[in-house]
Amino acid sequence: MALYKYIAAHPGKAPEEIVIEGDNEKESLAKLRRRGMIPVRFLGVDDAGSKRLWRGKKPDVFEFTRQLTPLLTANIQLEQALGIISEGAVDSTQKDFVNSLRQGLHEGKKFSEMVRSYGGLFPDYYANLIESGEETGCLPEVTSELYKFMRESRELKNFIVSSSIYPIVIFAVVLVVSVVLFTVFVPHFSQIFADMGRELPNSMRILNSIGGVFKWTWWSLPLICIGGWFFFKHQLGAAEWKRRVGAFLIRIPVAGRIMIDLEICRYLRTLAILIGNHVEIIKTVKIAGRVVSNPVIASGFDGVDRRLKSGEKLSATLKDNQFVPRSTASMLKVGEESGQVGEMLDNIAGNLEADTRQKIKRALSLFEPLVIILLAVIVLGVVVAIFIAMMEINSVSGGQKI
Repeated sequence: MALYKYIAAHPGKAPEEIVIEGDNEKESLAKLRRRGMIPVRFLGVDDAGSKRLWRGKKPDVFEFTRQLTPLLTANIQLEQALGIISEGAVDSTQKDFVNSLRQGLHEGKKFSEMVRSYGGLFPDYYANLIESGEETGCLPEVTSELYKFMRESRELKNFIVSSSIYPIVIFAVVLVVSVVLFTVFVPHFSQIFADMGRELPNSMRILNSIGGVFKWTWWSLPLICIGGWFFFKHQLGAAEWKRRVGAFLIRIPVAGRIMIDLEICRYLRTLAILIGNHVEIIKTVKIAGRVVSNPVIASGFDGVDRRLKSGEKLSATLKDNQFVPRSTASMLKVGEESGQVGEMLDNIAGNLEADTRQKIKRALSLFEPLVIILLAVIVLGVVVAIFIAMMEINSVSGGQKI
């Protein structure tokens, strides 16, 4: 479907710009007239439509949520809030995006339904949380918590990225230096032996073998990895392949525990938002289970809804989960007894996120000296091998300098 832009007016009112979604211009005009509006001027059409796959620059969902939150909190109607955001939008992509949402509301669609229609543009949990807000009449509160969740997730992501820049740069330098040493410097030095008609010492043979590995792995290894990825994904099926990759990732020392904690933190944050806005507990755990991206971790929450239906408390169901920290169930039990489950879940998620930040910081702090030591060992090995080779040349030539 396309977006048709008009200058139109209600009888007795000033003209305004409006965007109509339709399969063709005739249908868009019919929709315009059904609203009781008179078209004044046709401004053009966006053939990509509101459901297009955004090419190039994508709409900023975080910025959209940031602008929407205070408007809804101020008890401004959703359609009016979208109109205010659209008027203030400078970027044409962002403006068209907001207008398409506004148009959907005019056609009687739910906000959550339109969010789902954009697929991967919104985070997985976005539509579920918006839907819960629509059903409970707490859309402003849910949107506010959603923005807080997205902001904290972005801050954590930025922390990880900024903390990783220096170690990645060091690792890249080590890789480049290693490739240059073994593919340029070592072969050049070996050629000196060949020009002298001397047999290569064992130390230089080892370096040449390592250089040979470097020469073919720098281009073939990525191809093998990519080819293997597609092959096994096709053989096993997308779901099974995703499960096996997820199982492998969480078994990685240190990094695996960090990945688990990040997923659990997202799960607990979602529970806190929904319970804090009085969403029914069974539906809450179902929605929260869908925000966990790792299928192995997500499987640990299977059956939570059934156990809750049988009369168990949430703390008891989480206590048996191998991925949830043990202290979580104890703290949640206190929250259940005091009637402050939502607040307690929010505190638990905050503490877990703080601990995860510390783990990331420590892991990266440990990674930096390890990479530097690796570079020192590589350079030292090359220098020692060359020194041994030169000593052998001097011994064969009777101590004469070369």
